[in-house]
Amino acid sequence: MLAGGSEAAVTPIGIAAFNALRVLSTRNSEPRLASRPFDAEREGFVLSEGAAALMLEDLSFAQRRGANILAEIMGYGVSSDAYHVTQPTEDGEGAVRAMQMALNKAGLATTEIDYINAHGTSTPLNDKMETKAIKAVFGDTAYHIPISSTKSMMGHLLGGGGAVEAAICV
Repeated sequence: MLAGGSEAAVTPIGIAAFNALRVLSTRNSEPRLASRPFDAEREGFVLSEGAAALMLEDLSFAQRRGANILAEIMGYGVSSDAYHVTQPTEDGEGAVRAMQMALNKAGLATTEIDYINAHGTSTPLNDKMETKAIKAVFGDTAYHIPISSTKSMMGHLLGGGGAVEAAICV
């Protein structure tokens, strides 16, 4: 099975919409300072476009054919806090539920996680919420797990983000 995502939102309407939400970086003359997830001076993301597809296969089939297995999806979590159409709750309750669900389905403890690829949009509200959510789920362990966001290098790919970021993590 192929699973992927893509989006092409760098259009006049797409840019105007995100600009109206005040989530885009305004550091046009200083691109090295734009899109800095979790930075104290962050002020928005860079809208970008991209796509990726990943080949997903049942583990037993892949093993039988001697495939070079690069990663295994052990669990996932999804949630929606339905708080606001464009803003998460400040305490990150929806993100907390999704991370806890993923850990539970995978049968993993927080101490078994080696890396967190954060959503990290570089917006003051989202990054603050996500930091709270990670600390709520991982407790003191959060301080010992590498955390980063690929959006600092690629911008926000929107619908392409999940697949591209999954491929990068592999």
